Amino acid sequence: MSTFVLAGAPAQAATRTTGTKYYVNCSSGNDSASGLSSSAAWRTLAKVNSVVFKPGDSILFRRGTTCQGVLQPQGSGTADSPIVIGSYGTGARPVIDGGGARAAVFLHNVQGWEIRDLEITNPATRDNNARAGIYVLLDDFGIGKHYKISDVKIHDVPGCDCLQPELENSGGIVFKAAGSQVATGFDGVEITRNVISGVDNVGIGIVSQWSKRDLYPAGTNTFVPNKNVHIYLNKLTDQGGDGILVQNGVDPLTEWNIVDGFGLRASASHAAIVAFNSDRPVIQYNEITGGSATPPSFSLSVDAGNRDIVYQYNFSHDNDGPFMLFCAFTGSYSDGATIRYNISQNDKDLLLGTFEIPVVANGCDNGIPNVKFYNNVIYSPTAKAIVGSRGDHTPIEFTNNIFYGAPEGSAIHDAVGVYDHNLYYNVVVPSNHANPVIADPNFVNPGSGTGLGSILGYRLRCGSPAVAAGVAITDNGGHDIFGVQVPASGPNIGAYQGPCVS
Repeated sequence: MSTFVLAGAPAQAATRTTGTKYYVNCSSGNDSASGLSSSAAWRTLAKVNSVVFKPGDSILFRRGTTCQGVLQPQGSGTADSPIVIGSYGTGARPVIDGGGARAAVFLHNVQGWEIRDLEITNPATRDNNARAGIYVLLDDFGIGKHYKISDVKIHDVPGCDCLQPELENSGGIVFKAAGSQVATGFDGVEITRNVISGVDNVGIGIVSQWSKRDLYPAGTNTFVPNKNVHIYLNKLTDQGGDGILVQNGVDPLTEWNIVDGFGLRASASHAAIVAFNSDRPVIQYNEITGGSATPPSFSLSVDAGNRDIVYQYNFSHDNDGPFMLFCAFTGSYSDGATIRYNISQNDKDLLLGTFEIPVVANGCDNGIPNVKFYNNVIYSPTAKAIVGSRGDHTPIEFTNNIFYGAPEGSAIHDAVGVYDHNLYYNVVVPSNHANPVIADPNFVNPGSGTGLGSILGYRLRCGSPAVAAGVAITDNGGHDIFGVQVPASGPNIGAYQGPCVS
């Protein structure tokens, strides 16, 4: 790797404080010991919680042991010299068992922390009380900087379906900006390679009480952005509500995650991955499956308060609820969304009494302007309704998509949408759709399985009517879900932009 330095400016290396390593052995340690070596390890979380740690310090738990109670350490690190919670020794990850407390690991009004290589659980009777695995709470703190949670296993955290920021919140990993006196938010949140299962409300969530602005007049306080948020390579299963939520993000990136099972213990609708009241969030390369039907849960959602959200390169499959919801509820607005190069396979439409929710649903209270939905594949061979919109809503532009419906013919109930150069198979095509291609797309092997590898089935065979049949899109993202460059003219219809497959 090369290092470049501006001419005339001296190279400067970050100064990292070398802190103290503290050892904890909840099986055979001694709180009267120094804690400065594995042979002089502390024993309890109470001892750890009594110490104010400094930048560069480490708190290392003995592998193969279990600590009962709440870990609530004190002190703050910095981005250059964070305080690290980790492990030492060999064997299974050390366990922090909160025993049904508000949180098993609680960071309150501190910053500059990294947590890694732990197993965290917080079991209790499912009594609708708020609980978390890891809870980072800033209350009238200002801007908290540098938080990293990696390679942590979190499981069995029963709680409430209570996502609103004004409530106490449950989840596997919860970051919350609270208070009303000092503008509070986060700058630098990295959450990666964690495995989260059996939690309620939200698997990974960033919420804020500092939310009121033009797109979210129903919010509270003033708007404080959460910056430099990156959530990637996590696996979430058996989620009671949402999988991953970022609120108040500015350019947050959520990618390469797996969400398998969401909305499973909920009183309201949820989504696998969603941004709320955020600017330019990007959600990409995620695999989503196992969403519930009751109440309706959506794989992805263009939610309230967002500006210029992008959903791209995601694979959603075999959900009992729909693929996509466009929803700005009363007291909120959204402006601008791009949905491109996603594949929805076997996601379901729903009929709640006489109320129809299609696989792609444009609904709720306020319409969302400037939405572009292009080069996606909606493969829904059981859906009665594949796309729908409330008649008074702002139109969505649907271009270069493949809509693959049920043999008896799936419906499009959308009187306001603008449709151009889409391909339809087993779909009843309204007469106002421009330049429709009504034919079998000749996929290689659609619906052939689960896992990211099965998207190869959505390549196009030679002779496909979708090959080079699309219209050029300005600012098209550059490449498709397979990494193939999008041609400047004559793109394929659908998510695949490569040459036909013999």
